[in-house]
Amino acid sequence: MPSHPAHPQTDTTAPLDTPAPELDFPQFDRPGPFDPPQAFTELRGRCPVAPAKLPSGQTSWLVTSFEGVRTVLSDPRFSSDMSRPGFPNLYAKPVDPVLKGTFIRMDGEDHMFYRRMLIGEFSVKRVEAMRPVVTRITDEALDRLAAAGPGADVVEHVALVVPSRVICHVLGVPHSDHGSFADLLQTLFDASSDRDQINAAKQGLVSYLDALVTDREQHDRDDLLGRLVRGHLVTGELTRQEVLTIAWMLLAAGHETTAHMIGLGTAALLRHPDQLELLRREPQLMPRAVDELLRYLTVMQLGMTRVAVTDAEVDGRTVAAGEGVVALLALANRDPAVFERPDELDIRRDARRHLAFGYGPHQCLGHTLARLELEVVFGRLLERFPALRLAAGEADLELRREAIVYGVSRLAVDW
Repeated sequence: MPSHPAHPQTDTTAPLDTPAPELDFPQFDRPGPFDPPQAFTELRGRCPVAPAKLPSGQTSWLVTSFEGVRTVLSDPRFSSDMSRPGFPNLYAKPVDPVLKGTFIRMDGEDHMFYRRMLIGEFSVKRVEAMRPVVTRITDEALDRLAAAGPGADVVEHVALVVPSRVICHVLGVPHSDHGSFADLLQTLFDASSDRDQINAAKQGLVSYLDALVTDREQHDRDDLLGRLVRGHLVTGELTRQEVLTIAWMLLAAGHETTAHMIGLGTAALLRHPDQLELLRREPQLMPRAVDELLRYLTVMQLGMTRVAVTDAEVDGRTVAAGEGVVALLALANRDPAVFERPDELDIRRDARRHLAFGYGPHQCLGHTLARLELEVVFGRLLERFPALRLAAGEADLELRREAIVYGVSRLAVDW
């Protein structure tokens, strides 16, 4: 079992060895619904590693270049462990971040111990074998959208439903329970949720999953939870608590980002009719379109946080040990040194190098499944509704401006 050494506690609000911060982080004022905040875009060229003040009162570095972000996310001198002194705290109020304490927030061999158990579950071969299931789930969601009639909300009927049902299928959660899970996940990822609400949502997930673990101990079921129980719990390699933590973390991580990529991606296509028409004419472009939408939209608007464990250089700037870093994925994915005309949506572009799923050892474990879901949902949506368009009155999109995961709150469509 991996050990988790304690870290000495130090003052996490000490200023960086730098002039006063130029801006507060985060910023939510965007020039358009699909563009990053203007304040960050301005940093990209003149100051790719810039100081900023966090809601917690800490000062941290913002990294905005493609190569700088890749360095932060792949160099072992930067830690994902939120318990380390100086780790960036993006909350003004006392809230335990959703993924704190999960293997996503571990480093080195501690992290790989768990990742190796799960990597095969999301292999290209295993995920591709799920295409019929994802297609069936998508078609059922589109049936409900059609039944609701013109003016129906894509977010309500499709975006929030498909990823939830898919990850429930992967884990082995009964279809009848996916609605209650969606409510709990909404609480977990709502920036307005307080500590008590977040803890109650976590406990609700854990209590339910604990009953499923008991079921897998008594019955041999062919799902991810069953394989974790048979292969790692009964052998003593994992504790029950570790199995529960892995399960609820996968449930949470497998839903939120994909759901809001579906909603925002649909909005982006409908707002770019030339790209939508091109995709209708050449549906074989769908894999490229998905990667380009992931690059162009990058819904993880707060980026990825790390802390330097030893001095490291990023884009010519020395980040000292104990200083926090926020890697802004959305800005890296608009870096003109890597992507020509980065502020344009171009579904013919080869955008596979994008960093929307992160980079390095902590790259999103389920990126193959997310890509499959997006390909199937966008493809089936355009096939089923060839005249799909924004409903009247949708000139101003209802945006999740200050949420952890950016997106649209609702998207009414006609056809």
